[in-house]
Amino acid sequence: MGAFLLIFSSSTTAGRLKRIAAKNGYAPVNLVQTPKSISENGCSYALKVSGTHLSALKAMAEEYGLRINGIYRELMGTDGTKSYERYV
Repeated sequence: MGAFLLIFSSSTTAGRLKRIAAKNGYAPVNLVQTPKSISENGCSYALKVSGTHLSALKAMAEEYGLRINGIYRELMGTDGTKSYERYV
């Protein structure tokens, strides 16, 4: 299903969901800086997750009141370049 980026306004919020996900057995979940091509307000952070875990992480974020600012699907070009497509 590929990789997805869940965008957050702060590293604190993204890190909190990462810890919650790890406690619940969802791995790997990686904290990354949001790529400039999809960063709306400059500096923001994202969790890079497998598509198989996407629904569970969205539910955890909602349960703990953690606001996701956007979700993007990561696409890999034939030349190895990454691009992003808004998912939700």
